[in-house]
Amino acid sequence: MAYRNYLIISTILLLVAGYWLYDGSMGGINPIGRAKQHIEQGADYFITDALIKEYNVDGVLDYQLVADTISHFSHNDTTLLQQPLLTTFGENGEVTTTRSVHGKLLPGGDDIELWDNVVIIQSRPSAENPEGELVQRVRMDTDFIIVTPDEAYADTDRPVVIANPTGVTRAIGMSTWYQEGKVHLKSAVRGVHEFGQGAD
Repeated sequence: MAYRNYLIISTILLLVAGYWLYDGSMGGINPIGRAKQHIEQGADYFITDALIKEYNVDGVLDYQLVADTISHFSHNDTTLLQQPLLTTFGENGEVTTTRSVHGKLLPGGDDIELWDNVVIIQSRPSAENPEGELVQRVRMDTDFIIVTPDEAYADTDRPVVIANPTGVTRAIGMSTWYQEGKVHLKSAVRGVHEFGQGAD
C-alpha cells in the first residue's frame, strides 16, 4: 500500500513538474509575447522616396541624402536605408557622391554605415570650363564604410580600390577626408600608375 501511495505521489509530482516546464517554455512561443516584441522592435516610422538636406550655418547646402526607403527603429535609435545616395558639396564646387545597396544611420545621426557595393565618386569643375559639367577626379570602391557627412570623412577596414586618371590603387583599410583630397591607406597597399598622365 505504501508503495502504491509513493507511486501516485511521484506521478503527481512529475505531472506538476512537467506542466511547469511546459508552461515556462511557452514563453518563447507565446503569440502574444511575440506580437509585443515585434511591436516594440518594429519601425516607428517608414518613408519611401526620402530626401534629407543638411545646410551649414551660412544657409548653404552642405549635403543631401536620398534613399528608396527609410525605416526608423526607436528601440535602438537606428535608421535603415535602402539604396542610399549621399551627396556632399564642397566650398570650391567639388561634389562627392557615395552610394550603396544598404545603409544605416547610427544613433545620434552623425555617422552613416554603408555596405554592399559602396561607390564613392569625387568630381570637380573642369579647369577649362568651370561652369560646365563636373569631371570625375577619383572613384573608390569597397563593400563597407562609415561616413561622417558633417566632417566630410569616411573610414573602412575593408579592402578598397581607388581609381583616378593616373592609375589604380588597392589596399586594406582607408581613411579619407574627401573634400580636402586626403587619403590614408592602412595596409597591403599596391597599385599601378602611369606617370605623365595628369588629372584634369
